[in-house]
Amino acid sequence: MTKKSPLTGLLFICLIIVNFQVKALTLIDGDNLPEGLKPGLTLSGGGAKGLAHIGVLHILDSLGIQVNYISGTSMGSIVGGMYASGYSASQIEAFATNIDWDILFATKSSLHFLPPQERNTAGKNIIELPIDKGKIKLPSGALEGQQLWNTLNEIYLPVYQVTDFNDLPIPFACIATDVETGTPVLMNKGSLSSAIRASMAIPSVFTTVDRDGKKLIDGGVVKNFPVSVVKEMGADITIGVNVSQGLRPATELKTPVDIIYQMGFYVDAHNFIHDKKLVDIYIEPDLTGFSAASFNEAATIIERGKIAARAQLGPLMKLAEAQKANGLGKPEKSPDLVLHSFIIDSIHIIGNREISKHFIYSKLKINRGDTLKAKDFTHAINRLYASNYFERINYYLTNSEKQGLVILNVEVIEKPLSSIMTAINFSTFNGVGIILGWRTNRFLFNNTQAYARVQIGENPVYRAGISHYLTNDQKTWLNLETYGIRFEFPVYNDFERVSEYRQDKLDLTLTANILTGINSYLTAGSSFFFRDLEPQLVTELMIDGSNTGFETFISWRYHTLNRNSFPLSGQKLSLQTSVFHNQNPTLKAITYEGNETSPTDLDIEVGTFLQTSILWESYFPVSEHFTQISSIQAGYNFNYNQGFLNSFNVGGTSFILDKQFTFAGLNEYGVITSSAITGAYGMQYQIGNSIFVSALVNAGMYDFALDNLGKVTYSDNALLGAGMSLGYLSLLGPIEITFSYSPQTDKIIGYLNLGWSF
Repeated sequence: MTKKSPLTGLLFICLIIVNFQVKALTLIDGDNLPEGLKPGLTLSGGGAKGLAHIGVLHILDSLGIQVNYISGTSMGSIVGGMYASGYSASQIEAFATNIDWDILFATKSSLHFLPPQERNTAGKNIIELPIDKGKIKLPSGALEGQQLWNTLNEIYLPVYQVTDFNDLPIPFACIATDVETGTPVLMNKGSLSSAIRASMAIPSVFTTVDRDGKKLIDGGVVKNFPVSVVKEMGADITIGVNVSQGLRPATELKTPVDIIYQMGFYVDAHNFIHDKKLVDIYIEPDLTGFSAASFNEAATIIERGKIAARAQLGPLMKLAEAQKANGLGKPEKSPDLVLHSFIIDSIHIIGNREISKHFIYSKLKINRGDTLKAKDFTHAINRLYASNYFERINYYLTNSEKQGLVILNVEVIEKPLSSIMTAINFSTFNGVGIILGWRTNRFLFNNTQAYARVQIGENPVYRAGISHYLTNDQKTWLNLETYGIRFEFPVYNDFERVSEYRQDKLDLTLTANILTGINSYLTAGSSFFFRDLEPQLVTELMIDGSNTGFETFISWRYHTLNRNSFPLSGQKLSLQTSVFHNQNPTLKAITYEGNETSPTDLDIEVGTFLQTSILWESYFPVSEHFTQISSIQAGYNFNYNQGFLNSFNVGGTSFILDKQFTFAGLNEYGVITSSAITGAYGMQYQIGNSIFVSALVNAGMYDFALDNLGKVTYSDNALLGAGMSLGYLSLLGPIEITFSYSPQTDKIIGYLNLGWSF
């Protein structure tokens, strides 16, 4: 054997290293791709930044690249799951840009699905906590995400029969984290929607997901970029799209919360280094300036994904050419999955304990033989969830033994029967108030609810009642309610403040109610009332004492507003006719010197009279940002001569009082009258998601007699006013600053409201 020079051995080693490096470089550059190539696509988590994945998919679709395996985490699992199920990039983009992300992540049901009698008070709590076995139950996250569950089920309903994700049009897997062990959990079997919901259960934001005996949270905690998964699935080459910024530099960690949040992603940072080494074509969009919550910038983020993918156009085109040469390209058309419909054979309810199946059926309103699309299932689940009896409702379809029919399986997790809630309010009129409440969905009997609510502050208020539903569908019910308030109100003469009274009000009301449609209900009832007046300012003539009596009434209410603060669409209408009877006043008139006289000296005669009123407001969207506001308020007392007892009060810009007609330019109780009609017109402009600017003008007349309208004059009966408001929809409720003016007062009035009024 001839002896080789050491230089020859070194040269041989160098050639081997160069050969490996050239192979690696050519693979990354897309050259000399092996035949039978099966690419795997990995999409990272990143919240709204994950919408950039859609832009990358657009480029893959345009090149005709057939992806053979997909793995994803969090938002990457949503986009990846849709693509794996057969949706095209264009269909996914249409979903991302058209969906209302605020509703998707909402904590409450849309008003549209609530019973109309509950819409006016819905969502007016900062915190609401269930009471379970006598203890307050804290949730595992701020959001249950019922609307997210609904949306995921709707998206993946067309592939309902798939329980092994390898059987999807593109084999798919996603990652969650076991909250007990802190280890990654690979999900490639079972319910696709529950797997994706678990993968994106951001700690402390979304509640945990129970799956296969484990409590799961967001996979981004430990494995946000699961490239190794597609390798294990069989990918020959990997395409990795990373939208996560990774760990933040120390200079950005300024608070304890920042540091704690950073600590939660140390494991993922370590795994990312390993997974990135497995990527053959790496795509990282420039998402500077965007956050995980920038869903309103969907179109721009998607475009950033396209730009990043085009930067890798060379290797992607070579990949596409290699696939085409082997007949592996993506089909040009994808199925229209949204149009699928299903015929119901039966409904199976799972998990109910306290709530009867008959009640659940009545809310779902789905019958055997019905033909439903995905949206129909969502609406049915929303109707059931809006009943406020359930923490979570999930559903899935299984094939029936009857050809072409499906079984609807509805899984429910019931809420504890009772809950407590709290809110806070400040207004220029009422001052500061802390609101506490309690509610139970079963009070002594089935279909009986009880509630109590109290405001502690300058003007204390309470309301408590019992509602008993006469049928399982809750279309008819009886209600017994008591209401009380103590507050001070001014009295004006010719728009000048001349007196002030403290009033104690107490009502005990029994009503019978019936739904007259999905948006309206009719009420008939009678209320015993107690009113006590005490003057707070010494004037020439004052009223002191009390009055009791009955108000028997019939009313009809209609509510289609999309929300209760700064509505963008819908109407609200209230019609009521009342008879005040059996009044028993113990009033006395007191002069400045302290002498008592008869209330008749103040032209007050208490007797039976008829009162009718109408309150109507409308919000009509005229463009993406502008909403037209219109309103009419009118009331009239027949055969009435009782001064300010049971009269209408005109003034204020927020409806916070009984028998109040809001009017820009006047303070609350600016006019106390037995007859009034007002109309308003304005526009509301929305800035971003939460800021609103509005302006309106209003006009009206008061103190008129229907049988003597010829005596109405501008100086004695007319009202004019205008106002401008700046509002913000905060976690505490609406915050609104209003400035208004009326030529009748010739003053600019400032008004501030924070949070929900009682």
